[in-house]
Amino acid sequence: MAPRSCVAPGRCLLLLLSGLLFVLICDIDRVRGAAVYKSPNLDDARYWRRYAESYLKKVLTYDETRRMTPSVAKNVIIFVGDGMGIASLSTGRIFKGQQAGRSGEEEQLSFDMFPNTGMSKTYNTDRQVPDSAGTATAMFSGVKTKYGVLGVDYTITETNLEAAKVPSFMEWAQAEGKRTGIVTTTRITHATPAACFAHTINRNYECDAKIPAPMKSRVKDIARQMIEDAPGKDMNVMLGGGRNCYGASIPTHRTSQYPFQGAMEKTCLRTDGRNLVEEWLQRWNGTDAAYAWKTSDLRSVDLGRVEHLLGLFADDHMSYDTVRDRSEGGEPSLSEMTEAAIKVLQRPGSAGFVLMVEGGRIDHAHHQNHAHLALAEVVELDRAVETALKLVDLDETLILVTADHSHAMTFNGYPDRGNDILGFGNRPNATQYETITYANGPGFLQHRWNDTLLEGAADWATWVKVDQLNRSEVTYRHLSAFPLGDETHGGEDVAVFASGPGANLVRGTFEQNYIAYVMSYAACMGPAKRLNVACDDGFRRDVYQASGASRGLAVHSIALVIALNAAVGLVVRQLF
Repeated sequence: MAPRSCVAPGRCLLLLLSGLLFVLICDIDRVRGAAVYKSPNLDDARYWRRYAESYLKKVLTYDETRRMTPSVAKNVIIFVGDGMGIASLSTGRIFKGQQAGRSGEEEQLSFDMFPNTGMSKTYNTDRQVPDSAGTATAMFSGVKTKYGVLGVDYTITETNLEAAKVPSFMEWAQAEGKRTGIVTTTRITHATPAACFAHTINRNYECDAKIPAPMKSRVKDIARQMIEDAPGKDMNVMLGGGRNCYGASIPTHRTSQYPFQGAMEKTCLRTDGRNLVEEWLQRWNGTDAAYAWKTSDLRSVDLGRVEHLLGLFADDHMSYDTVRDRSEGGEPSLSEMTEAAIKVLQRPGSAGFVLMVEGGRIDHAHHQNHAHLALAEVVELDRAVETALKLVDLDETLILVTADHSHAMTFNGYPDRGNDILGFGNRPNATQYETITYANGPGFLQHRWNDTLLEGAADWATWVKVDQLNRSEVTYRHLSAFPLGDETHGGEDVAVFASGPGANLVRGTFEQNYIAYVMSYAACMGPAKRLNVACDDGFRRDVYQASGASRGLAVHSIALVIALNAAVGLVVRQLF
């Protein structure tokens, strides 16, 4: 009798082939990296909080050796240039100078001279190169998390939202009685601003239409969370775009005449029939509240009196500053919105304020390889920082300027000093190429003769010479090396600039979630408040009295010197 294993040789062969196929698939996955990733950490909220506190304590030991007196920031403003990596900073600085008629390289951004600078590591818990949802959650909650989720740690699933929630610095601030606000050029429901107030498994759930039907009964869209839940519903000022997400569209309002493309141009239209702006107005009925949807509305608000201000200046994202309608019926600039927000938040006798300002369209321009639009957005963010510096007292206000991530943009070549930053990087009489190029994105196709990608075609490497393209068009795209519908983010570290009380905590290279602990410690709110002895009322009183005594001693010393000088003068006159 033949062995059992040989009774069905066809079946044995099938099993053997299946095994070989499994091994082959595993090898392919290993090559692709699917089987390589394994975090050495737990990556849960507890781990990231411990890391941030540990790094904070290490930095504080430096100050102890320098005998620095702990301080408190009454106010905090964090500026986020979405996608504003190092290359964007360098080229944006040059662009700013050249717009003013200078060579550009020697130019200064308003935050270049901030006394402290550090570097932030931006990766998500599951991605080397991150997205804005995960990075914003890290910066604002002190907990790194997965790609694409908001206000939750990496344990989030479709059924454990409550358990995975992590509070943001806006919640910390409101718990201390501080006034709070958001300013952005994107939809307010977009990733970075939404991380200030929302908790969701998917950053795309900006309105009800994006939520899958089986989940609608247990998942609330981001726009509703802002209107209905703390901390969003209690914010004093929220300015940006995104009327569609709130069921408050104004199709007749002026929109850009330029056909911008890409995933970032897709909007979300409510399907539940609700107008959340009207609901917001009804909630604050009888109070000092105002809603603005165009520039003239914003300028007519009594900013020193209004307690709650909502401004939605576009149905989708706000326009790029280069093509923004600057009329009274158009959209305000980022710097104008920043000024308005600070004036709403500043109140005599208040506990202070916390404000997040995002230059969000830097990112969107880079995604479409629109380098000229991205650099103009960097300059507008710089103006917003400059505006804030004129309005606040740096002795009581911590200002941070950073990016959530970088982009796949390069600043290259050997151009002469003062060369147009949007121009060519080659030496004279050499083949022309652009100083700013991208590793990937839709610019690939714009620079090809046939304007299409034909895999394996003989003309794969045939390119239109850059001097033959209309590079002055608003929709012009810089060259990219690999064709993608949207250019990707970059994974390198990004800069963090700091000025004001607590700025000394920004030093070295740190995980991005540490930024939240800088704000927490400096402003006496949230988890790091207990570590700052200056948060104790008794300590502040003692410091004040000691400084008063020192001032008194100084006054007496000066008086003694003056009297001594007078006596010496009298003796000299008598002798001579």
